[in-house]
Amino acid sequence: MSESPNPIRLVAGIELRPPSPDARFVLEREHAERVGGAIGDDLARCVPAVTGAHLVTGPALLEPGQVLSPDHSPWNAIEVVAGPRREPAPGLTTLGAASGRLSHETLGPYRGVPDGLFVCLPMLLFAPPGERETLDTALERELFDHGGLHPPSLAALAETTGLEPVHGQLMTLTDLAALVKMQLAGAGLDPFWPPVEHALLAPDEPARLDLPAGLRADWSVEDRGWELALRNPADPPDDDDALWLRAFRQTTVLLETHLIPWRATVGDPDARLDPDNRWVRFDRGADDGNDRIEPVNHPDVGLVGFEAVAAGRRTLALPLVADAIAELRTRLEQERGASAPHDGA
Repeated sequence: MSESPNPIRLVAGIELRPPSPDARFVLEREHAERVGGAIGDDLARCVPAVTGAHLVTGPALLEPGQVLSPDHSPWNAIEVVAGPRREPAPGLTTLGAASGRLSHETLGPYRGVPDGLFVCLPMLLFAPPGERETLDTALERELFDHGGLHPPSLAALAETTGLEPVHGQLMTLTDLAALVKMQLAGAGLDPFWPPVEHALLAPDEPARLDLPAGLRADWSVEDRGWELALRNPADPPDDDDALWLRAFRQTTVLLETHLIPWRATVGDPDARLDPDNRWVRFDRGADDGNDRIEPVNHPDVGLVGFEAVAAGRRTLALPLVADAIAELRTRLEQERGASAPHDGA
């Protein structure tokens, strides 16, 4: 018996109203069966040929970034949990949780409440041998234009999760990637899509990308992540530095949304990079003024970092991630306190 080709990856994309605190994004087994059955009916209504294939629906509503993550997407886990399918029989398998517990962590959301109002239910379609290409072509042609979820599917989602779906759309994985790219383009952020696209489509090939504002990104095949080269800002930081910093922040946010690793690199001998990749500090030389810490702001990007003077040296400290700002300021305050003269010293 020959092994069937790789299954076709599909999603049901659902646009939501803001969720209530008690809304659920993980489906219990009986709820997964109801939701999966209704969505399967919608899929068969749009592309009747799927009735000869075997559909497996995932157990949770995930953010698009997780679904499109090269290393943290749910596809392999869905296939493992559903079991190998040689010569797949027509039918439906719905994966669900047992009292909120899932058999594999990548099947569930990577954060409790999604950062957005669009979520996806991932699905795998196992085509009969010899029919995958034909079925894949039909799905690519029909789903995005004609694969809307019908009221029974939206009602099943609402009643089993407590969410309020506004619209639902069946899509191929290619459709989802194109939709995300289109949304980025609408916000003027599509120049920052290439690092995600490379990680998804060519992770085994090295690459160097020149991104906006002079930001350079190098893909590490070994680490399966990006290296972003830092620049030493002018003293004080100028408009070009602000543009570069904006590009850096937008790139890292997009990478983190898709769970793609990144790390900063710095070639300046006067720079010190935090081992945990949370901030970088540039030495600005001797300063005989009073010890101090002052925020450095720019009208376009807001907080750039902190200028600190301690023990006769001036430093520009730049946070590399938003949640490092408070920690960096605390660290600088501690260093200033340690350098202050003490009575009786």
